[in-house]
Amino acid sequence: MLETRLDRYLGHARRVLLAGCGGGYDVLGAIPLAHQLRARGVAVELASFSFSYLNALEAPRDEQHPNLYAVGAGAATEHAYCPEAWLARWLDEELGGEHVVWSFEKTGVRPLERAYRALVERLAIDAIILVDGGVDAVLRGDETSLGTPAEDLTSLAAVTGVPDVPIVLACVGLSAELRDGIAHAQFFERIAELTRLDAYLGASAMVPGTAASDAYVRGVQYVFAGQMHQKRSHVHSVVTRSLSGEFGPKAPHVWLSPLASMYWYFDARMVAGTHVFLDDLRGTEGIWDVAQRIAAVRARMDIRGHSAIPL
Repeated sequence: MLETRLDRYLGHARRVLLAGCGGGYDVLGAIPLAHQLRARGVAVELASFSFSYLNALEAPRDEQHPNLYAVGAGAATEHAYCPEAWLARWLDEELGGEHVVWSFEKTGVRPLERAYRALVERLAIDAIILVDGGVDAVLRGDETSLGTPAEDLTSLAAVTGVPDVPIVLACVGLSAELRDGIAHAQFFERIAELTRLDAYLGASAMVPGTAASDAYVRGVQYVFAGQMHQKRSHVHSVVTRSLSGEFGPKAPHVWLSPLASMYWYFDARMVAGTHVFLDDLRGTEGIWDVAQRIAAVRARMDIRGHSAIPL
């Protein structure tokens, strides 16, 4: 059987933090990975760089790091946007016991890195997997479009500032970002570059009928049902529909294919280290500072033209 290098890269990690890269729904991409890790006896914690108004929820705030909240099932309400709370509630029902999704308020890199460092120390985490819904987090910065980069790059910069633990970037949802102008030929070119740098760790796919894939579908459907009156995830809608066997153009900027349910794994530190301008973001305190710096550096950069795949 062919294997990824993911297991070897993570080493003998026994406590893994799976963190959504940007927006409350990215953490849903951690569900199948968490399922597989738990089956191997690995303790799993979930985290999310959240879009929710966390200070308005029934969720305790960390006294030393006020941008960090322990979001549990008690915060789940159909009247407020909080996918993390519904995920915690689903985990309680699916696995038994009480679960939290550690949720970070939207900030700049500095406070987010401090909160990550505190969480890693408190939970004795020995590896981190940063999960991106879509593939824009792996781009190097000079592509035609970066999708929605502010939250993803804030997470990437913050997490890779945490010392002494292996960090993986996992991307799922290829083709779900057509409306954001992602050039997929440039994504594959980036994989080739990271392959030359020994930073590409391989790919795997969710397959219907397997325990991890079926858990993912149940989890997404549960969270979507709980957030029926709130904004739901375009990326995970594309992934679940592709998993069911739908194919081709279904709406403007929606193209479904088996590629959507594949995971692509990378050495996150190398992704960060070869990004064109990520270091410019490391001193930021607020998320709008991040967005402004991205816009400023892109304005003076030579942006590559759109390229297509000859398939």
